[in-house]
Amino acid sequence: MAVYVDLVFLFNCLADAAALYITARLSGLPVRRRRILAAALAGGTYGALCALPGLAPAASLLPQMAAAAGLVWLCFGRRRDFLRQLLLFFLLSCTMGGALVAVCRLAEEGDVLSRLDWRVFFLAGGTCFAVLSVVFRGGARHAVAGQLCRWEIGRQGRQARFTALLDTGHTLSDPCTGRPVLTAHWEALEPLWTDREREALSRLEAEGAAAVLSRLGPGSGFRVLPYRAVGVRSGLLLCFRADRARADGRELGEITVALSPGAVSEGGAAALWGGETGKEGGGHAA
Repeated sequence: MAVYVDLVFLFNCLADAAALYITARLSGLPVRRRRILAAALAGGTYGALCALPGLAPAASLLPQMAAAAGLVWLCFGRRRDFLRQLLLFFLLSCTMGGALVAVCRLAEEGDVLSRLDWRVFFLAGGTCFAVLSVVFRGGARHAVAGQLCRWEIGRQGRQARFTALLDTGHTLSDPCTGRPVLTAHWEALEPLWTDREREALSRLEAEGAAAVLSRLGPGSGFRVLPYRAVGVRSGLLLCFRADRARADGRELGEITVALSPGAVSEGGAAALWGGETGKEGGGHAA
């Protein structure tokens, strides 16, 4: 059978780009198009190499897992939820690959469905559904309930896009303005930071907001925001004023953004918002 390496490269690039994009959206991470493009090109190159004679062992399970880990690292970097992102990307890639093979077989042989082993089909589908339900159940539940909102904020000419969870229990407000505060994992806003700010913010969990503020220095645009929570009588969050904010296309103007040192949701969201967005009719998380 003739194998067209250029088509293999193209199809792998498109499939990897789509899987990485969906992984970013479901994980609440910013969609960084240049990184997705670079990772997709690397994935397409790997797929083309596997199609060459003599390199078939490179398409076995372990090399594919290693290649998937490399693509996820290239696209998203080393994050705390790396394994969750890797699992999601791998399952999406397998699903897209299986769908592509099925379409090609249907185009070649009209009666392929009659010879399909449906036991294998339902076993594979049920396994993927079970894994996704366990690992990403929080994000799926919030998405179905209409509690996820696409955000875009700007700071000093830079833009960051991410997913936020609408949470009426999140009542943090700015004492200076009285307006609600958006609380986001600092890594989700990575496109906003300079190299110096990124290095300082990476110490947020280990050293705390006050120490990181002193590292950033005066005139950085950052300050600390007091807060109280269950088990925390008095705490401080590092925060800054975003020049502009948009939630699901609705302009919210300038808002205060507090930076969390860790993840703020069990899946599917990189930020929490308790204010108005225009989606309040869909229900919020308590």
